[in-house]
Amino acid sequence: MKKSIRIVVKVTLSLLILLILGFIGLVIYAKYFYNRDVKVVSYYADEFCIGKEDFKAEFEEIYQVTLDEYSLYPSKHLNMDSLHQEYVRRIAKEANTPVDFGKILKEYFAALNAGHASVYLNDYTANYAPLYIEGRVFINQPNLYMRENGFQDKDEIMSINKIPVTEWIATNEKYTPASTEKCRRLMTARKLFRSWSDTIATYQVIRNQDTVSLTLNLKKASAFHEKQNPTVEWTVLQDSIGYIRILSMMDPVVDEFDRAYQQVKDFPDLIVDVRENGGGNSGNGKKICEYLIHKPQPHCVSPDWEIIPRKDSYKGKLFLLTSTYTFSAAESFTLDLKESGDVTIIGEGTGGDTGNRPRTFHTTNGIYFRLPTREPFFSPNGFPMEGKSIMPDYKVCQNVNDFMKNRDTVLEFALKMIGTNNQ
Repeated sequence: MKKSIRIVVKVTLSLLILLILGFIGLVIYAKYFYNRDVKVVSYYADEFCIGKEDFKAEFEEIYQVTLDEYSLYPSKHLNMDSLHQEYVRRIAKEANTPVDFGKILKEYFAALNAGHASVYLNDYTANYAPLYIEGRVFINQPNLYMRENGFQDKDEIMSINKIPVTEWIATNEKYTPASTEKCRRLMTARKLFRSWSDTIATYQVIRNQDTVSLTLNLKKASAFHEKQNPTVEWTVLQDSIGYIRILSMMDPVVDEFDRAYQQVKDFPDLIVDVRENGGGNSGNGKKICEYLIHKPQPHCVSPDWEIIPRKDSYKGKLFLLTSTYTFSAAESFTLDLKESGDVTIIGEGTGGDTGNRPRTFHTTNGIYFRLPTREPFFSPNGFPMEGKSIMPDYKVCQNVNDFMKNRDTVLEFALKMIGTNNQ
């Protein structure tokens, strides 16, 4: 009897120790890994409280972490020693103020040539991004603040602070993180109403063949309190074609997608539009894929994680609209659908970066930055997860003539294809 009690006590103690160790492990994981990207501090220029005497030491810290953690620089053939020497020299010569130092940091991270490599420095903004079409920049459905400052739908931006738009984009591309040059150009053009250092900007616009000058006060993001748009929109086109537009892969996108899907799942054709989706959580993309694929397949981000179609997964013809802005979790979503073989992709090649396990780091003085940390990786079908755009089956781009007539070139192509296929 006593022996039995001793055995029970030993087993109980062993289980208790295992539970304690497991709990400690979870605490360590939560503290040092899971929450590593939480509570980031991001500075505006007027909040950047680092003096000139600290610039070099801050950069040295950033460089060392980059050298230790940035997984993609060998595959990108970056000479990190040369890059280090160049930026140390420039900091000593050019960085006299925190604004100067911030610009150099932005440029350094952009030089790493990865869309998920960046420093957390805030831009002053108008809370609005313009359209970039055929190398030109247009206002499309301006927000309230833009309208209050005189901007109108279909205005074409010709210059900013007397610098022609094409020249401004070419000059400022060096501050934009990207994995492909096409994505870098687009993302720079979208920053025409943002600035790290300036709060006043003057724009020359063409409106009905007249030239108009408009001055805009760029503000901190906290100054804007516009209504949060839904992450998913849906409608029925031509009475029998479902259309779902997914604007983000952040919560609550799966719940919103489910509600939209229930309204259109029985139509013979379904268009899913991720042209304006800059990403979010790849796990959400996986869950949405479950509604759209026909057979189980590995998830491109985590091949051990299987995507299993839902019982009510879509049975009709599926079309996916993509653009160069389709990025990160929206891009891995696109890749999963492409590798399913159950979709026709129409539009432009994607941004070229699904993430490669980005992690956030910070210096002693609290400059936060992000780096990809996974070695160059390939999807289950052998497609590189970074550095290459996912190309559509049919390349179609929005053109200026259609835009001015409120026509969506890409969507109309898809509708025409569906109509032709159904004849």
